[in-house]
Amino acid sequence: MLFRSKFVRRVGSGVLLGALFLSSQALAQSNVTIRVMAANLTSGSNQRYETPGLNIFKGLKPDIVAIQEFNYASTGGAGINTPAAFRELLNTAFGTNFVYYRESGYSIPNGIISRYPMLASGSWVDSDTGVNDRGFAWARVDVPGTNDLYVVSVHLKASNSGSDVSRRATEAAELKALISTNFPAGAWIIVAGDFNIYSEGEATVATLSTFLSDRPVPADLNGGTNTNQGRTERYDRVLVSFSLTNTLVPMVMPSHTLPNGLVFVSTNYVPLTDFLPVQFGDSTVSGMQHMAVIKDFRITLPVTNPIVPAPLLVMSPEGVIRWNGVGNVTYTVQAKTNLYSPNWLTLGTATSTTTSFSFTNSSAGGAQTFYRVIYP
Repeated sequence: MLFRSKFVRRVGSGVLLGALFLSSQALAQSNVTIRVMAANLTSGSNQRYETPGLNIFKGLKPDIVAIQEFNYASTGGAGINTPAAFRELLNTAFGTNFVYYRESGYSIPNGIISRYPMLASGSWVDSDTGVNDRGFAWARVDVPGTNDLYVVSVHLKASNSGSDVSRRATEAAELKALISTNFPAGAWIIVAGDFNIYSEGEATVATLSTFLSDRPVPADLNGGTNTNQGRTERYDRVLVSFSLTNTLVPMVMPSHTLPNGLVFVSTNYVPLTDFLPVQFGDSTVSGMQHMAVIKDFRITLPVTNPIVPAPLLVMSPEGVIRWNGVGNVTYTVQAKTNLYSPNWLTLGTATSTTTSFSFTNSSAGGAQTFYRVIYP
């Protein structure tokens, strides 16, 4: 669809509504960026999610989280690890539209949190009898577009002893077999979480690399890739199937573009205003497990809706243009000072995963100016 808004005319600090421009075509393309996080962010002494971890969730705004040690004590009287408590966690840290899956019967279960609906979910048993406090949580997520996304949240055997290194390798082989058996060939797959890997020479890495990609490797602002609390080991990873690698894109923040994704460390990320309400010490608070790891994926999808009403633009005295539109669509904002001129000047673009859009025109003011938004 070629889509033009009702334009607005700026006169001083006022806004006047104008005429309607609208035409259509059968099909257009749009992009949606999906942010995936590996999160072993419990703190304190009870392996539960507390304010520092919740702040990181709020600030980084992931769409899908492979979460470890998925425990929560309600601050509103809903108890510990009850459905009401988890609903409180999601509403507080993510949004009322998010859904989750959490393994049952384990003391530090894995889970998955998603902005998008889950078409199926469950838990595979880890056959290592010494790892009896969590399994392998998985979900089939209905992401935008024609492909589903299969997510597995893992927390492999810890320690650097020779026997535990071998046990991780066995877990990796078991994961590969389970994924091959239960997910379609060529599916979009993400396996993320706490792998407890001490060396790139481990057999675990060799096995995982046969069906998943670890590239690019996310880093913090100082180039550090390690994710444990002491920043000495790269335990936490977001691994993707080869079929999904061409959708990886840089993580774009107001102050930085991060081509490989991000290992988020609150004590070295500047400015933290990119990730409000995160506080400086959240990543290093007492008992904090690990650092969050982020990768962004961009999915191209068709927009097949026919003619829809043109959005009504409203401008504030400060030059902020707001309108309601089609979620996950990139709008182009244009302006001209002569309504009868055929030429529009492009000011920039705006995107949103919701239906609410805004664009700040820093040069607003002065001459009478007409504005419109269009897509594609």
